[in-house]
Amino acid sequence: MRYLRSATWSKISLIAVIMAWALSAQAADGISYKAKGFIFGRAYQDVEDDTPFEKQEDLEMRARLENELTLSRWNTRVFLSAEARGEALFNDKTAKDADFLLREAYLELKSASSAFAIGRQVVTWGKLDDIVLLDRVNPQDYLRFIMYNKQERKEPVFMFRYDYFGNGFDVETVFLPEFRASNVNYFGSDWAVYDHLLQEIDAGAYPEATKATVRKIRSQGKPAPSSGSLKNAQGGLRVRTRAKDVDWGFYYMNLLHSIATLHEQNPGGLAVKKFLNFPTLDNLAALINSAPNDDALALEEEHPRMHMLGFDWETVAGEWGVRGEAGYFIAHPYLRDDMSYTERDTLITGIGADYTSANNFSVNLQFIETYIVNYKPLFPEEEFGHQGTATLAKDFLRGNLNCSLKHTFNISYHDWMLNPKLTYKFGNGLEVSLSGFIFEGAPSTIFGRYSSQDTVFLETKLHF
Repeated sequence: MRYLRSATWSKISLIAVIMAWALSAQAADGISYKAKGFIFGRAYQDVEDDTPFEKQEDLEMRARLENELTLSRWNTRVFLSAEARGEALFNDKTAKDADFLLREAYLELKSASSAFAIGRQVVTWGKLDDIVLLDRVNPQDYLRFIMYNKQERKEPVFMFRYDYFGNGFDVETVFLPEFRASNVNYFGSDWAVYDHLLQEIDAGAYPEATKATVRKIRSQGKPAPSSGSLKNAQGGLRVRTRAKDVDWGFYYMNLLHSIATLHEQNPGGLAVKKFLNFPTLDNLAALINSAPNDDALALEEEHPRMHMLGFDWETVAGEWGVRGEAGYFIAHPYLRDDMSYTERDTLITGIGADYTSANNFSVNLQFIETYIVNYKPLFPEEEFGHQGTATLAKDFLRGNLNCSLKHTFNISYHDWMLNPKLTYKFGNGLEVSLSGFIFEGAPSTIFGRYSSQDTVFLETKLHF
């Protein structure tokens, strides 16, 4: 059994919740309590047996309980959610330990013109669906890549949040005193960035000296700043208003990049990174011939700081909802063609439109454009990047049966993802889904990395 992320700030959040709960017991009126949650299970099946290291079938279980206590006498709201997770392999006697973790846990104080919240929270910024452009305050869980949507992947973090409600405008500020990275595996799992590459070399017909070198390849985090340091503090500001039937939002963020960039400690690390990203026999031989020392084989997980200016908007055009967002990122991290680290300012823009017909057919279309300023050859990015997404859905049987199809296509890199899903609602909060993911593309592309991980799964979810 494991208890995840019980850091100091999590404990402070929990103490605040307990104190507010004790305070509420002193008054019998002006108190409201709501609770809800779900029990959730997925049975995964890998479509094709590509390597002996892949999990062909596995089971994932989750249970979450959310509690909300409103103390109207004190204009106070307390929110607390906890989750239990477990995984098991079919046809295997071993199972992962259960994980018990505190999710959102915060105390919110309200007045007529403002609100202040402290604790573990989730913030949603931006207007695009399932696209990470402006929505970067919370880290995400990529341990199963994108098997879950963006909102489900978000990880709560401790923050101070202040909202001011003005006359015709709102201001929202967030301050995060500590940094928490997104959850990403780089080696040794089906959804790791480099899959089971190191295990495949170790089990292959290679000289022992080659295997010994490859076994030492690893990623490691940089030493954390001393306790109480604000070196990794982050913050953001959003101003919202409305003009001529258009909702506008304007942003500034000072954030650390939540997904690590693997940085070489010395020039020998460049050969390591080239082999990892292009695992050919020639690149493996070049790595061994470079005689890398231990530091070269240990790539550091760095999270560079970025400043971002952006805006979003939303309106209605006839029967269509139309929205968009844009962000200018100062010092966005990249890799050069030789795998060395560099930074480039980057402009990312996106526009989306959605429509729902009278017979419950819906379509959601989005287009995202990326421009890298002062471009020089990078891996794997081009100067201009074009991406499109489409979601089609239709309800049947009085809304009890839903069929949907999601598609994402990176036009510039020719990689794509397809996600069909069929969901039936039985009533009383029970729904069952059959879904799958198909990935295709070159090995260096984001979806192409997982082209051997095409998956179908049966999902059961009970809301209460």
